[in-house]
Amino acid sequence: MHLLFKVRKRPLSKKETARKEDDIVTVSENALTVHEPKQKVDLTAYVEKHEFCFDAVLDQQVTNDEVYRVTVEPIVPIIFQRAKATCFAYGQTDVISLQPLPLRAAEDLVRYLHQPVYRNQKFKLWLGYFEIYGGKLYDLLSDRKYLIIWLNPNRS
Repeated sequence: MHLLFKVRKRPLSKKETARKEDDIVTVSENALTVHEPKQKVDLTAYVEKHEFCFDAVLDQQVTNDEVYRVTVEPIVPIIFQRAKATCFAYGQTDVISLQPLPLRAAEDLVRYLHQPVYRNQKFKLWLGYFEIYGGKLYDLLSDRKYLIIWLNPNRS
């Protein structure tokens, strides 16, 4: 199993901008730095920097096309090597803005399935698109239907 960790920085919210809050996160190609304002005992202000490295870091200016190209598109061909693939978006991802990504992935998967090399291999394809919000699970392919999670301890 190979895990890739890719991050997209969110922009400041309207409330944060209205309050004139500082954007304390900077992005470079494979790193995200949080600039944490701090104060010494003598009240001298300073900034502590925390750098986190990932396989890819995208800033808030990138389009969903770029997000798809960097995060989802590379895992589509892996599925046709009889592997399982998951794309997991966590945090303040704004489900509405990410809606085109699963649709594009489905289109790419169908395009692969119609290629002559895969057409007669009897692939079975299962797709899920879920939102976990407030500790609850919703099926985004069925009008946000509430789902109950069942744990099967015998399944590996």
